Amino acid sequence: DSDVFVLPFLAATHPAAARAMLEYRVRRLPAAREAALARGRQGARFAWESAADGRDVTPASARLATGDIVRIRTGELEEHIVGDVAWAAAHYLAWTGDEEFATGGGRELFLETARYWASRVRFDDDGRAHIYGVIGPDEYHEPVDDNAFTNVLARWNRRYAAALDGVACDERTRWLSVADALVDGLDRASGIYEQFSGFFDLEPLVIEEIA
Repeated sequence: DSDVFVLPFLAATHPAAARAMLEYRVRRLPAAREAALARGRQGARFAWESAADGRDVTPASARLATGDIVRIRTGELEEHIVGDVAWAAAHYLAWTGDEEFATGGGRELFLETARYWASRVRFDDDGRAHIYGVIGPDEYHEPVDDNAFTNVLARWNRRYAAALDGVACDERTRWLSVADALVDGLDRASGIYEQFSGFFDLEPLVIEEIA
């Protein structure tokens, strides 16, 4: 929420505060790199709920009023946070043109998040790229495959990073090819995105009928 909703407003009204938020992310890049490596991936994976040192401290479970224990998987699977951080940095630069940040910490944010997504996708036999097993902004469905928000954001992240000066040719080529192959759930005839793979096959739920 801070990256997607709060920071763009601050970038337009109080750039120093927006820059401070991004520097928070930059200082936690080492922890984000460690988190990615622990999952056998490249780049940086930012925490869903971050401790001061950048470690993810999202609780793994909670106790309901009934006494039952339920699993909490947002810290494990809500990975669009990776793209959220890059998107926030891009908004800040679009508003401010802060060249120092663009060539310093901001560049590292773009590169490391793109590397994470490139290592996160999986290809099927038809050459299409997928991001399996995530929780999208809709936390009532989990885990899901090819969440539209996550996939579109990850595709944008790779393309943005690929456009930066000085990116190695082989890395740029891989990022762009993966971005082009990534499934996004868009029905081009209607212009409607399927929220995630299989969403349209779910039984409709009308709240007033069960309230």
